[in-house]
Amino acid sequence: MIPPRYQNSLEELTRGRSYGIFVDDSGSPGLQSTPANVHPKRKTWVAVVIPPELMPEVLDQIPGALDELRRTTGGTEFHFGDIYAGRGAFRDVDLQVRLGIFEFMARIFSLYQFPVIVQTFDPVTLADIRSRSQGRLPERLPPFDLTEPEDTALFFLLIRLKWYMQSTPTYPTVKARVFIDEGYKKNGVAIQIPTFEPEFADGLICFATSASIPPIQLADFAAFALNRSQLIGGKPKRSSLDNRLLEILSPIAWNYQNIEKRVVSLAAEGPLLTRQTPGNESST
Repeated sequence: MIPPRYQNSLEELTRGRSYGIFVDDSGSPGLQSTPANVHPKRKTWVAVVIPPELMPEVLDQIPGALDELRRTTGGTEFHFGDIYAGRGAFRDVDLQVRLGIFEFMARIFSLYQFPVIVQTFDPVTLADIRSRSQGRLPERLPPFDLTEPEDTALFFLLIRLKWYMQSTPTYPTVKARVFIDEGYKKNGVAIQIPTFEPEFADGLICFATSASIPPIQLADFAAFALNRSQLIGGKPKRSSLDNRLLEILSPIAWNYQNIEKRVVSLAAEGPLLTRQTPGNESST
């Protein structure tokens, strides 16, 4: 169910009057097999930016894509962690069918060239930036606790999105509607932050389920693709499935606007990613 307060925002998006920015989180905190190239307690936030001229088509096409997903798998949403692992609604779905879903979504990203913007912090990079700020970075900036990687990464991502909106050709006339997957805050919560006006309409940051605001599922894909590429890329030895997924995801590396990109050979031995740049991420 769509929170009533979001109806006007969705109407704007449907009419192509606003940018749509959809955000989800990533990272694998506590994962025992975390490779050496990533911190096990890192937190990443990923935003997919959809220009106004594409928003009506995206909103029009998503229901059909979900109907096809339901017909072929029984799943009701694109939850890519579940799709990849074959769990939940996708438990009995053939691997090739599940990989086909990744191919479909990768084609969508390649076709529409959705910009993807990311921000990562872990305890080490957070301590580094706090040290270099020489006390200018406060501990709290409500609702953000800037002593925590999760909050700091989200805040810095929103700053990056603010800068992105300032670079758009229609700024400041056309603003963005920002939706973040629930979890950090509950579904239906909307926080007004004057810092993000006029780039974000009404200075609002809105939290919702991916069922009520389906384009959040695009952010789920972008977040999963980044995280899984990093985990696979850091492995000393990759399986054939690992390499197949990297092949599927490689074309969308160029959608990611603010991360280091590397051209690598999947036939190479050993880790593909061996170093992490503080505050940033690498993609294959």
